[in-house]
Amino acid sequence: MNAIIIRSMRLCPLILILLLCVPICSAFQITEVYPDTYLDGDADEYLVISGQGALDTLEITDGEGRITFPAGSVSSDSITIARDAEAFHKVTGRYPSYELLDTSPGVPTPVIDGRFQLANKKDELTLIDHGLVIQNLTWPGTFKPRKGQVHILGSDGIWDSRVFISGASRFESATFTQVSGTAFVSPDCGRSVLEQAITAASREILVNVYEFTDPGLADLLCQATLRGVKVTVLLEGGPVGGISPEEQAVIAKLHNSGISVYAMTGAGEDHAPYRYDHAKYLVIDGEKLLLSTENFKPHSFPPTGLAGNRGLGILMSSPELSSYFSKIFYSDLTGPGVSGIIGCQSEIAPYSAESYSPVYAPIQFTASSVTPVISPDTSDLILSLINGTSNRLLIEEAYIKHWSHGKRNPYLDAAIAAARRGVHVRILLDSYYYNIEDEEDNDEITAEITALANKEDLPIEARLLDLSGSGLLKLHAKGVIADDSVFISSINWNENSPSFNREAGLIIQDKTVAGYFSSVFEQDWQGFRKSHPQSDTGPDVAKLGLVCMILIMLGTVYWWRHRR
Repeated sequence: MNAIIIRSMRLCPLILILLLCVPICSAFQITEVYPDTYLDGDADEYLVISGQGALDTLEITDGEGRITFPAGSVSSDSITIARDAEAFHKVTGRYPSYELLDTSPGVPTPVIDGRFQLANKKDELTLIDHGLVIQNLTWPGTFKPRKGQVHILGSDGIWDSRVFISGASRFESATFTQVSGTAFVSPDCGRSVLEQAITAASREILVNVYEFTDPGLADLLCQATLRGVKVTVLLEGGPVGGISPEEQAVIAKLHNSGISVYAMTGAGEDHAPYRYDHAKYLVIDGEKLLLSTENFKPHSFPPTGLAGNRGLGILMSSPELSSYFSKIFYSDLTGPGVSGIIGCQSEIAPYSAESYSPVYAPIQFTASSVTPVISPDTSDLILSLINGTSNRLLIEEAYIKHWSHGKRNPYLDAAIAAARRGVHVRILLDSYYYNIEDEEDNDEITAEITALANKEDLPIEARLLDLSGSGLLKLHAKGVIADDSVFISSINWNENSPSFNREAGLIIQDKTVAGYFSSVFEQDWQGFRKSHPQSDTGPDVAKLGLVCMILIMLGTVYWWRHRR
């Protein structure tokens, strides 16, 4: 017994040393950092510490200054420490838990030693609890700094790679079941579905669309207000090329009818949280959602019998799904960078196009499962959809581009990976002139895919849609069919769209819907072409030159005969 006691006594110092070497498990973590803001002097910079318990054992340092908390300070969930409470309130609409500059009497100030301020491009943050380092962040390192970006620690303990600009939403993924609806395509039947949906509204219509130049659709919304429907329209305030005279006229028409029209724009302190508001959806009476790949333009939803874009759309009946999108709409409407717009009067030429014989009528479906995809909030679901495909993957996109700084397109790489595991992949892209005239666009992408398929003997094909034989003006769809699921959205396959824009889409798990859009894909697929002659891609320079020469010759003859 004495020997056992002696051995135990000898082990005690070793056990004590081991206990001292094990760090204390802290209940707190830095979960959010906003170092480089849009306000002058970064007055609204802040950090968030999450956790519950006493704060007086914590210390936060940036290497130059130190923050501690008075005895008795407690956190019940999380605390926000901002540099200037009034500046923080100006940007976010709320006050922080603590501030450093003591600008607001109602917001307490922690104990500050030295100079504590977050640098924009390079800095560090260390969280210490009971004298032990719990967390150390560096940028660049832990995350890459970017002006206006809030850096967020995910629930998995990894800093989120998505770009959340200050003021951007953070909607979580959700799936809605037993949803019924209507699937449609443009130019075949999109116009009729959209018109019927607007005409049937009785209480409220929320419209979020990138561009709105169709006076006929504007008339329908104006008529809705006359029967007591509240209509609110949110547009992109700085589309590529600016707001056109046609859109200014439509905005004026809506405004003069009493419709509230807003534009997401803003700069500097009032910077919008998204590079573009590129979403395209309507919420009707809080019960129906119409989501499309198309803007409100005459060639996007042409009258039946006239040519237009190839677009995809879905009309859903679901109060729960509609409520989800209503929250998105009002989150964007009341966010930074949004203001009212009244437009200006101008003439709009009537839409004219070649005749088109519709092939597809709308179809009805029931009991589907629907998952919204919101960019940038849940755009990672696109990769999950592609990575989960086991049989077929049909991709119909306006274009595919690789990422900046030499990074490859992750969606394209996921499609290639699917082919490598045996999935039959087909990719159809637009051949309109501005999608094939540069050195790194659709024709190069299709060539790249074809070369890879031949080299590795993969079941993947890529084609350009033959516009001359399709009766379509251009391919504007953004659609994916993955086994029996369909993804329809406003999200283009470039870096900007899923990472920086406000975009909206739906993943619909339904065999009927998948079969419908698969048949559309098959028709478009058969209308491909391997080359892109000038007649399809823009003005035919040779023919134009010939016409000019003939006109010159005729003019010369006329002058010679009448010179006297």
